[in-house]
Amino acid sequence: MTPSFRPLPSLTAARAEQVPGLRLTQLRRAAQEAREAFVAGGPVTAVATCDLITFPYPAQFAFSGAALSPAPYVMMKNRMQVVQFLEDGELRTLLFNPSDYERGMAAPFFRGLREKYGHFVSDKVMSTRHGTVQSHLAALGLKPEDVDYIAFDHLHVQDVRGWLGGEGASAYFPRAKLLVQQAEWLGAKNLHPMQAAWYVPNGTAGVPEERVVLLDGDAWLGPGVAILSTPGHTLGNMSLAVATDRDVFVVSENGVATESYTPLQSGIPGVRTFAEHMGMEVVLNGNTREHSLDQYSSMVVEKLFAGPSPVDGAYVNFHPSSLLTGSMLAPGLSPTVVLPAPNFGDVRPPAAARQAA
Repeated sequence: MTPSFRPLPSLTAARAEQVPGLRLTQLRRAAQEAREAFVAGGPVTAVATCDLITFPYPAQFAFSGAALSPAPYVMMKNRMQVVQFLEDGELRTLLFNPSDYERGMAAPFFRGLREKYGHFVSDKVMSTRHGTVQSHLAALGLKPEDVDYIAFDHLHVQDVRGWLGGEGASAYFPRAKLLVQQAEWLGAKNLHPMQAAWYVPNGTAGVPEERVVLLDGDAWLGPGVAILSTPGHTLGNMSLAVATDRDVFVVSENGVATESYTPLQSGIPGVRTFAEHMGMEVVLNGNTREHSLDQYSSMVVEKLFAGPSPVDGAYVNFHPSSLLTGSMLAPGLSPTVVLPAPNFGDVRPPAAARQAA
């Protein structure tokens, strides 16, 4: 199966501008134009959001140091989207952020937490397991062979060998291909020391080349679903964009909360003051600073592409892949608003969907 994806209009040309300020200006216009074309292409078939695990994350990174709290960690809930769409008339199933979180614990940051606090506190007090990729797919009636594509907004704490096969692992998904930006794939294989804490050692080792689709920019997968190239948080960061028959939403980890995109609406102590003082319209999830200017611009693209939330127009229809979650362990760091998790249509096994059609 060779993907027949096409680019979104306008965005590639805007990104070619070398001057960051001019590039942001051009990206604002391009994001609006791309959104109009995307919506005109029709809605996605179905999408389901699945909670995976709640985990601790350094508070100083979540809002780039803006949030004021004595707590060292915020709590974030990692989520997967199961997206079904038509590609050349055929139903495809994409898993966006199917985190194999047990393997992900091998990333140096989380391995260090276990060594510091012990397995019981790390796994039972600071973390909550909501479900696995396998259990969620089974609940939706999907089998491993029903999955066509998997993708991640970036490869922090990901080990894809269990899904695709590779060094020391057999493939759980027999047909699925990984969609990944070429810059992210090459970067994960050639880590800089400042990146290493967040990547699983050898998490991509031995994955067969034929199981990987290297992207170079945006990819319009089919009606109602696209991958936006949103570099900055990592070199090859990307976002999921989905159009339903009632709204457009965007998913990534560029921001940890919807209010990261409207910080003047934030009730988290320090965030609004920081944004006002610095003149910033978005506040970055800043655990890496590889290209912060690009990340800021990418968040503006996400903000404009998603548009206002249909639930509360004061906020952007952005849904973090790892959502800031209130916790007694993180006083003062609860989200101001939590939008309903995006779900649309009925995710079905491909055979059942064809019979229904």
